[in-house]
Amino acid sequence: MVVALSGYSAYFDASMNVPQDEMVVAGYLSTLEEWAQFEISWRLVLAKHDVPFFKMSEFIGRRKEYAHPKWQTESYRARFISDLALIIRSWTVASIACRMKKDLFEKYNKLYELDSRFNLFALCGRDCAAQARNYVRGIPSDLPIAFIFDRGDADAGLLTNEMISSGLPAPAFKRSRPDPVLDKDDPYHVQLQACDLSAWELRRGESDLEAGKIPQELRKSLLALNHKTKIWKQTLEPDLQCLIQVAGIKKRT
Repeated sequence: MVVALSGYSAYFDASMNVPQDEMVVAGYLSTLEEWAQFEISWRLVLAKHDVPFFKMSEFIGRRKEYAHPKWQTESYRARFISDLALIIRSWTVASIACRMKKDLFEKYNKLYELDSRFNLFALCGRDCAAQARNYVRGIPSDLPIAFIFDRGDADAGLLTNEMISSGLPAPAFKRSRPDPVLDKDDPYHVQLQACDLSAWELRRGESDLEAGKIPQELRKSLLALNHKTKIWKQTLEPDLQCLIQVAGIKKRT
C-alpha cells in the first residue's frame, strides 16, 4: 500500500432500486497518491474502449456510447468490467457501503419526526463517511480526509447538516462525467464513476441474495469487485432505534 503523504479522499455514490424500497450508498477510500494513479489507469481503460466516461445505467441499457455493436458481445463487456474492477482493487484502500430499507425508515418515521433531519441518503451517506474516518484514524493516521459525493444525489443539504453534526467535514458534491464548459473551472471526478459501479452492483447483489441465489450464481461483475478491505453495513432496526435516542428525535404528536 502507498504511504499517504498528504491525506485521504473518500468518494461515494448512491443507488436506489425500482420500486424504490432500498437505498445503497457505496464508494472507496484511498490516499491522494493512489487516487492519482487510479485516475490515470481509469482514463486509459476508457480510451482503450473508446468511451468518454462510465455510467452503469447506460452500460447495462446499452445506450449512447454503449449502443455500438461491439458492446453487444458479452465477452467484450466482461473484459471491460474486469479491467475497471482491477483498477479499483489495485488503487483503493477500502470499499465502504451502507444500505437501508425504505420500509424500516417509514415505520419509524410514522412514530418519530425522522424526516425533519434525515432521509435514506443522509443516513447511509453519513454512516459511510463515519466508517471511512474510523478506518483512517485506526491505521492510525491524523491526516485530513476529504469526502466527495456525486452531485446528482438528492437532498445534499440533509447529508451536509448531519455530517457536520457528527463532527465530520462538510462533503463536497462533484460531477462524475465530463462537461466541456464546466470542466474549465470545476473538473469532473472519474473516481465517482467507480462508485457508481460499486453502488449499482452491491444493490443488485443484495437483491440477488435475498432472492435466494447462492454466491456462485451471483453476477461476475459483483464478484470481480471483491475488495481486500470491505466495510459494508446494513442499517437494522436496533441501529435506527439507537440513532433516534442519540439524536433526540421527537415523537410525533
